[in-house]
Amino acid sequence: MQGCRLGALEARRLKAWVEARPGNPDAALVLARARILHAWKLRGKVRAHITSQRRFDRFHRELLASRDDIGRALALRPEDPTPLIAEIWRALGLGYPNQEMRALWSEIAARAPHHFEAHSSALQYWTAKWHGSKRHAREFAEKSAAGAPPGSRRGAAGEPPGSLLAVLPVIAWYENHADELGDFGFRSAQVHALVDAALADAALADAALAEPDHPRLPEVRHLLAYFLYRQGRYRAAREQFRRVDGFTEALPWRYSSAKSLYYRAIRTKTARKALTERRRPR
Repeated sequence: MQGCRLGALEARRLKAWVEARPGNPDAALVLARARILHAWKLRGKVRAHITSQRRFDRFHRELLASRDDIGRALALRPEDPTPLIAEIWRALGLGYPNQEMRALWSEIAARAPHHFEAHSSALQYWTAKWHGSKRHAREFAEKSAAGAPPGSRRGAAGEPPGSLLAVLPVIAWYENHADELGDFGFRSAQVHALVDAALADAALADAALAEPDHPRLPEVRHLLAYFLYRQGRYRAAREQFRRVDGFTEALPWRYSSAKSLYYRAIRTKTARKALTERRRPR
């Protein structure tokens, strides 16, 4: 109950802050995204079959109520894709039909065709565990990566510089197969090629920017470090680990019930194995 009261208090303060800024598109956007985030907190992170009906009811009620907030933010700044990216998570939770999701995606792509958060969020919708399939997830990821500019280019208006979209097929493979194939799958030639393409894109994005890195680059490095570890490429994995911090909401750690322990265990094993890994011939 204390958590519920605290959430209500924060919501009232946020609403008051927004009402003090009528017509401000940034304030409207903050409210819309906060409401979506709050809805997912209400749902919790456990699997659907052990989530209570009461949680689901509160989750769906909050998502339904977010429609006006998203619409208001979009009306105040129609060219901004961010309110529509928030709506992807509404689509995920409320189960938009595929056709409705495709219409939403068309609106987002018209505004920001290479936006990383938009693509990574939409990929979740198309996974088999949500409203797509293994094929849908793979095809969406492949199409997104193939149509993206290399990481050395700067993004269009409303997009962060560098796309990093080459990592999407890696994410799709992880969502589709990580629990099925073990190390054999991770070490296949196909997955090696996916990881190498994502590594090259991350390197270009990193080298090309005089500004701070792409805001999602650390998350990409977390996933690449994990894949490199599973592939036995320990020196390369160690390099990725050296360039991130302990953010455990990145893939794959966020799927673990002991995120911090899992992250630290893999990082420690990587460092130890990197010391004995034979250098590969140039």
